[in-house]
Amino acid sequence: MTSTLTLAARLRTLADAELQAAIRAREISGSGIHDFFDLAEALLDRDNIQRALARLDRLSLAAIAAAAQGRVRAASVPEVIAQLVSWGAAPEPPLALVTARLQHAAELLLVENTDQLVLVYDAVREVLAAWPERGLPSGAELAASGAPGVLAILPSATGDDTDRLASEHAFAAVTGVSELVTELVAEPAHELQKGGLALPSVKRLANALSVPMADVAGMLSIAARAGLVTREGRLWLATDTATAWQRRSTSQRWSTLAAAWIDALPADIRILLAQRARAPWGSGLQALVAWNYPAGGGDIQQRVSQFAGDAELLGLTAHDAPSSAGTLLLENGTDDATRRMHALFPSEVEKVYLQHDLSIVAPGPLAPEIDSRLRTVADVEGRALASAYRISESSVNRAISMGETEASLLAFLGEISLTGIPQPLNYLVAETARRYGRVRVGSIIETADAPRHESRNRSYIASDDANLLHTLEVDQAIAALGLVRDDGRLVSRFARDEVFWALTDARYPVAAEDGNGVIVNLRRGRTVPAPRPVSANTTAALVARLRAAETEAGPDAARAWLARQLEIAVRARVALIVSVVMPDGRVVEYALEPTGVGGGRLRGRDRQADIERTLPLSSISGIRPAEDAEG
Repeated sequence: MTSTLTLAARLRTLADAELQAAIRAREISGSGIHDFFDLAEALLDRDNIQRALARLDRLSLAAIAAAAQGRVRAASVPEVIAQLVSWGAAPEPPLALVTARLQHAAELLLVENTDQLVLVYDAVREVLAAWPERGLPSGAELAASGAPGVLAILPSATGDDTDRLASEHAFAAVTGVSELVTELVAEPAHELQKGGLALPSVKRLANALSVPMADVAGMLSIAARAGLVTREGRLWLATDTATAWQRRSTSQRWSTLAAAWIDALPADIRILLAQRARAPWGSGLQALVAWNYPAGGGDIQQRVSQFAGDAELLGLTAHDAPSSAGTLLLENGTDDATRRMHALFPSEVEKVYLQHDLSIVAPGPLAPEIDSRLRTVADVEGRALASAYRISESSVNRAISMGETEASLLAFLGEISLTGIPQPLNYLVAETARRYGRVRVGSIIETADAPRHESRNRSYIASDDANLLHTLEVDQAIAALGLVRDDGRLVSRFARDEVFWALTDARYPVAAEDGNGVIVNLRRGRTVPAPRPVSANTTAALVARLRAAETEAGPDAARAWLARQLEIAVRARVALIVSVVMPDGRVVEYALEPTGVGGGRLRGRDRQADIERTLPLSSISGIRPAEDAEG
């Protein structure tokens, strides 16, 4: 418990940014934490320490264990290295490397690194000391065990084949994520309560993305990491940023996905993968993970496997071999990796073949801005290096409802066509534009004097063609809308936009109108704002709360701090050196075993005089653990 006093005092002196980083890294919940003593106790919780140690690499663990050896409470870095060598570490670990590892441990608040001396907190010592009983390596075993095998550097002869396959993976990932966004804009995907997508959503997305069902989760993970999709409740939706992302070039879109992948890598996994930037992953990577993170268990293997799986989808690896772009990403960063992948991608095209059967064929990857507009007037039938689309009455009606006109559509199609505009296509566009609005859908405006039965109805369907209205009324394809006759029109309990898109899908010449009967343009689906990092806000709020608690104490802050220290010392039965200011101004130190705090006084057993002392808190100028004085 002396560690609690020491750590609490240290926490007060840390900058807010340092505190927040440590709290996030140690995954500390703000629940039940009211002051720095509570935070210190949470950081020194044995289970939390074990989780933190499980994410440290072998050298870090060995260095902490070495610093915790012997009777001396603090050790210099050279002393730590000497202990590692005595345990069998070979070759001798470099001073800079050990210093960096111990500094990282200090940032995690597992040790204190002051004046080039390393202090390991008691709770951390105790957790490490118990490792052998749990089947985990001792300090000596951590230092003496060598890494598994020599890294097999990839032969240069396989580089071209790897890059070719990797670029295919990368292109498929970009197009797949783009299709995923489009699908989620149109219809959200459902998350199961136990986790994972519902089977109908998986099947729908796999079909839209043209990927095996097993790859859907990976695509969703890649898109979510880049902030293109997010989950609200049990629904997966596209974000506002996704639309702008879809309009960027293929290499720019890949760059966003790759940057999100490497930015999300935890420090421990990033170091690990960087060590394999030019060597095969697969079983060799798994063996290295198991050796380098002996306390990580299945958790770190699972984390590495997830990132490695996404790396394969993104073309950073191909059959577990790093691509040249993957190596550059791990060693140089996103810009160099993007330039390399751009050189591997096929060139984008801006022209298509318009066929007499109303199909459209793009002879290569279509430029994003053209693809985006073409999708408003045509449905995607096949997505690959050469994509296929099909125009129908429904798709043309959809485009007009989004603001296109007969003239604008024919002008656009003429600009991108390598074959002119076939007569059947010209006729379809003209005829659909002429028929547009024969069916009109609007919202029912509720009024105080509206009949009670109408309160359930939210939209109406109107048309000057009575026969067309009758067709709508008996059409079983749209029976789910529950259409009923009401004063020369049809009404539905569903909202205007839902009815509009249902009729569009059923290929009716429908238009949406506002309350004044004016035709309005609609866009299908919805997006949501990109998610914000919640943990950063949470930790910032916790640190602000701790600072505010001390500020609110005002002039009594020092006395409250002293009282809290003494309460912890009494509870833990920690022997103290208590400095007391006497009436004549002298400072006298007493070695006490505190037994209670109350009524503004400290009671304790004086070990030297062998008497019980009662000291007023107002006279105590400071305390420190007795073992500090002994050391």
